[in-house]
Amino acid sequence: MENNTKEEQEKIAVITDSCADVPEELVKKYNIFVLPMVISCEDGVHRDGVDIHAADVYEKLKTELPKTSSPMGSDIVDTLDAIKKQGYQKAVAVLLSGGLSGTINHFRLAVEDLQNLEVAVFDSFQGSIGIGAIALQAAEYIRQGFSFEEIKKKVEKLIQNTKVFFSIDTMEFLQKGGRIGKATALAGAMLRIKPILSFDEDGEIYAAAKVRGHKMVESKLIQLVQERQRNGEKYNIVVADGGAPEDGDALEIKMKELFPDYQFLYRAKIGAALSVYLGSGLLGAGIQFIEG
Repeated sequence: MENNTKEEQEKIAVITDSCADVPEELVKKYNIFVLPMVISCEDGVHRDGVDIHAADVYEKLKTELPKTSSPMGSDIVDTLDAIKKQGYQKAVAVLLSGGLSGTINHFRLAVEDLQNLEVAVFDSFQGSIGIGAIALQAAEYIRQGFSFEEIKKKVEKLIQNTKVFFSIDTMEFLQKGGRIGKATALAGAMLRIKPILSFDEDGEIYAAAKVRGHKMVESKLIQLVQERQRNGEKYNIVVADGGAPEDGDALEIKMKELFPDYQFLYRAKIGAALSVYLGSGLLGAGIQFIEG
């Protein structure tokens, strides 16, 4: 492990998008730069987390199906300008899975000929707090004083070592929005069947398991995380909910009890952009293995 002294330490920024669902207090703690996704509704165009939130989307889904798109070019330019003005020379960008969105391609084009700022761009192959956990651990490594080259290698490993599972009440919005990935077999499943979804190595959604009834969701999520535990390795754990705060609180308590050796626990609320496809009633849990 190579830590730099305060004088030698490179100033490295972390960039992600609003689909990472990084809690606001951690955005502020680590000074993470978040690009808002765009949500188009019948009443106009909105920016995720700026002028539209998950609760707004849940209401809109009753009468319409909003559309999402990559962050505005102006927001990308403004963010990069802000990073440079704050004295950063380098940045790590961890973005929504390319299997779900063109965001990563748009961002790569934006930084291709960038002057005075070197940006390493990573496809997280994840959604929500799966992205957020990678960005947050990268920020923690930066805080610990690792070099830019070391951070890039560590982010590659974090992408491979982060696994999140989530359950949703209905596949309807994923199907209508064209984001159903490899989980099509469950699209017409019986009403009481609850799919447990995750992201595969290509960053596409697939069905990891299914349970009968809402009451079985929590135990299945925990079981799937437990099956991926590795003896002797340090880890972070994640819990997420979308419109199901009580279920999220209960799952968080159990995760803390069953995984007591965690380094960090990241608790996410699903934002507006992903809520377009996931609806309300989401519950998620995951684990991330870390070095050092």
